Amino acid sequence: MNSAVFFRNFNVPLPEVSHGEGVYLFDKSGKRYLDAVGGAAVVSIGHGVKEITDAVARYGRDIPYTYAMTFTHAWQEELAQSLVSIAPDDFATVYFVSGGSEANETAIKMARQYFLQRGVASKYKILSRSQSFHGVTIGTLAVSGRVTWRAPFSPYLPSFPSVVPPYCYRCPFGLTYPGCQVACADDLERAILQEGPETVAAFLAEPISGTSMTGVTPVAEYYRRVREICDQYDVLLIADEVLTGFARTGPPFAIQHWNVKPDLITCGKALGSGYAPLGAVIVSQKITDAYRFGTGEFTHGFTYSGHALSCFVGLQVFRYMTEHGLFQRPAQIGAYLHERLAELATRHSTIGDVRGRGLLAGIEFVADRDTRAPLRASEDVSRQIARSAFDRGLMIIAGTPGLNYGRGGDHIQISPPYIINTEQVDEIVEILDEVIGLVEAKL
Repeated sequence: MNSAVFFRNFNVPLPEVSHGEGVYLFDKSGKRYLDAVGGAAVVSIGHGVKEITDAVARYGRDIPYTYAMTFTHAWQEELAQSLVSIAPDDFATVYFVSGGSEANETAIKMARQYFLQRGVASKYKILSRSQSFHGVTIGTLAVSGRVTWRAPFSPYLPSFPSVVPPYCYRCPFGLTYPGCQVACADDLERAILQEGPETVAAFLAEPISGTSMTGVTPVAEYYRRVREICDQYDVLLIADEVLTGFARTGPPFAIQHWNVKPDLITCGKALGSGYAPLGAVIVSQKITDAYRFGTGEFTHGFTYSGHALSCFVGLQVFRYMTEHGLFQRPAQIGAYLHERLAELATRHSTIGDVRGRGLLAGIEFVADRDTRAPLRASEDVSRQIARSAFDRGLMIIAGTPGLNYGRGGDHIQISPPYIINTEQVDEIVEILDEVIGLVEAKL
């Protein structure tokens, strides 16, 4: 029977999922898949957690929905307090939405209106990095550097400038650290001065890069310098923690690796662990006060902002993570994951770089390790590896093509649920070892 679903890709038939349990998913034929990507870096506490579904069954009918302009509710209030408690100091409030794209769209609007609250109407530009990804709305695509996703919609996208990423493996300046003096951070100052500081409202960045260049992690000085530049030119720093937040890379938010405080933090994905659509913007005291003691109004809102049942689920996920030590787990088991992936790299000449932190890992594949020359795009290596792994019951994500600044480049993403154990990490590595070998043999 033909499906009535409008799929994202009609060329790839999908098996029908039956149920999930822990780090595994099962299709209707009974085949088991190890979910080594948490869906899309979403699942934090694992699949099929009875405590969450039982709680929804008991309390979900109390307030399934209320409009955010009419009432607040206890679940929103308590979850907001919980998120503020794990954010850096000086964060005060939370704006809830349905996912990551909405969170980044909200942060962009919040940054613009912050300056309007201050009477600085000239500041509106949002700077971001090339090879970044911040969402699928027109606004978030406009500040994303994922060229392949932007291309179909380029006539609709406002033009905002970008700066180079902190991509040491393929330094855009051809330099090496530390002799580079972290030129990638200073590129932000160049862009601000070129645009005019009086026009720039914010710099939006993923603390550790997501699927556009999975796992790319800046050097120690990078965010300290970025914060200095933002302060110097009165520019807000927005940390896009949609993928990295909620302890995936170790600390509650990845920006905390560098002891740097942003002005806004966006999050999603692991916040609801896939049990409900949920995202949030965590707002610093400075920005909160500008609104509270300004007009008091934020011109923005979604029908499902602060959705009651989603906030309830988010609160249950937060409690579950706290009670089961899952805020600490990614740093612990993540060290083992990266150790095993480093061993894998010694056995495969096509692995050029293994990177990331905690339970976010990226593997970049190359034609030549010495020159770092990318594989030919026609060889479709990332997708070959992902498809072969899926056939063997392992779910990974083939990264977006174009790592070599749009001139080819292959990588994969590994971002499993936080409950993964060492035996399951070994299973990931064993299957990858096999499929990478098979793909290499064809090259």
